[in-house]
Amino acid sequence: MNFKQLVAKYAFGALSPDKISEFALIGFSEGFESPSLLVLAGFDKNESLFEIEKYFKLAMAELEIKVPDRRTAAIYYANGIAEEVIEGKRDIISGIRAIKNILDDYGFYSENIAYVYDSIYFEKVYGLYDTYDDLEETNIEQDPNKSNHVLMAETKIELREELKYWSEKIKMHFNL
Repeated sequence: MNFKQLVAKYAFGALSPDKISEFALIGFSEGFESPSLLVLAGFDKNESLFEIEKYFKLAMAELEIKVPDRRTAAIYYANGIAEEVIEGKRDIISGIRAIKNILDDYGFYSENIAYVYDSIYFEKVYGLYDTYDDLEETNIEQDPNKSNHVLMAETKIELREELKYWSEKIKMHFNL
């Protein structure tokens, strides 16, 4: 994940405090520089949460980075995972499962208009993921011409394409 996605992960409450120095170092590697970011980079894994929060806020102010609200942070964070899947750095099924957990943790399920997660354009990805999950859990062949294993492989290909489409749409919609 890039630095701004990690900012979102922190704002969402999913970045472990013991990873704050790694977070800061990624910021430096991407060209972000500020005195408070330097302090964060020097923190050890046992640093007080109060100090981490204090210097995180200072660093964001110094860098003129607006910390996203929890809803937007969830989307940025989920998109970071989507990019890892698209780039081949993460397995597609575990990646989508992680994205779904983020979306559920925020409560996007309650924003449905007509389909699950359609308020953030994730409904097709979710539908394909649900299909894959159903195929994985059953012993009954779903198609007389193809094994469930073949159907699962085909679904993974569709999932990857749909995840790419979702990521691009999210980037455009939220100016990521």
